[in-house]
Amino acid sequence: MINVLILAIITLITIILSNFYLNFFLKKINFSKKFLNIFLHLIFSFLLFIFLDNYLFKKFGHGYPSSLNEEVYQRNPSPYDMFSGKPYYKDHNSLGFRGGEFKNYDGKIQIAFFGGSTGYNGNPPIINLIKQKLEKDKISNNVFNFSSVSSNHNQHLHRLVKFLEFNYDIVIFYGGYNETIQNYLYDPRPGFPFNYWVRNELDRLKYFLLKNSSILAEYEKKTGKISNLNSIKKNIDYPSDKWIETVLDNYEKQISKAKDFTNKIVNKNHCTDSKFFSFYQPISIQKSDPISRKIIEKSKMRFKLNEDVIDISNLLEEKHFTDSVHITQEGKEIIASEILNYVLKFIKEECR
Repeated sequence: MINVLILAIITLITIILSNFYLNFFLKKINFSKKFLNIFLHLIFSFLLFIFLDNYLFKKFGHGYPSSLNEEVYQRNPSPYDMFSGKPYYKDHNSLGFRGGEFKNYDGKIQIAFFGGSTGYNGNPPIINLIKQKLEKDKISNNVFNFSSVSSNHNQHLHRLVKFLEFNYDIVIFYGGYNETIQNYLYDPRPGFPFNYWVRNELDRLKYFLLKNSSILAEYEKKTGKISNLNSIKKNIDYPSDKWIETVLDNYEKQISKAKDFTNKIVNKNHCTDSKFFSFYQPISIQKSDPISRKIIEKSKMRFKLNEDVIDISNLLEEKHFTDSVHITQEGKEIIASEILNYVLKFIKEECR
């Protein structure tokens, strides 16, 4: 609540001081129309408040955690999988994903990569690094980067079904953060997409205010009273150990479904059969809060017993993280090389 009070006090002091100087200026020019004078002060105060609350405070990192750019271009509404990239934005193709137009190529090993922002970001992204490394080994391949900012494996499973017209020899689910910690930070219901309650179920006026008012958004972060998200958290026993286990249950369930779907439904392109891989990504312990650390620890314990998930979370050093989950390009190179080891083993056994 300290942030809210500080922002409110700054706003109040700024408006009072600005009105004092406005009043001084009006007297200096002998402006004597009383009602118009009051009206000018009110309009000036309102515009100044909007400037501070909707623009200046946001420049200093306050307010709603999702920028307008992400909403429009990186979390564009999409049927079945909820949201993905906006078609033709920057290097997005007609489907809204990074890269050229997706199509099947005869005689090539085709790889589908599903991830969140860590799969989406990069110059080039992780899957394109894998593509380059395979080509150096004279292995002709075609990749589909189905990653999008904030998407989770529940969405990726729907996305896999949605784009079944393409053939995949290898399907890779890369994640862990959006499937677990994202539920802790945003919509707490296991498997629900990023901010689902706020974006899709909240009253439109409240959504507008939260999105545009830094002060109200800071108040919401501390209390959850504007969105009433606290009531949802209470009903699902958030963030108890039981809640964490439910989140992990959902994570493993989606992996199991995706593997089963890949083995039974996905059409291969070049190899003997289609192969499914799931990787639990590196997440910074040092940059995580205590509850996030608990989620990470419980996740790693789970995946020791789950042969469907390959835990590569210890692969990177802290220097490779730009925050708790996003990584440097050097970190992406390391991850691409590690995933390549599993991909090459399968290719040598099933694709020659």
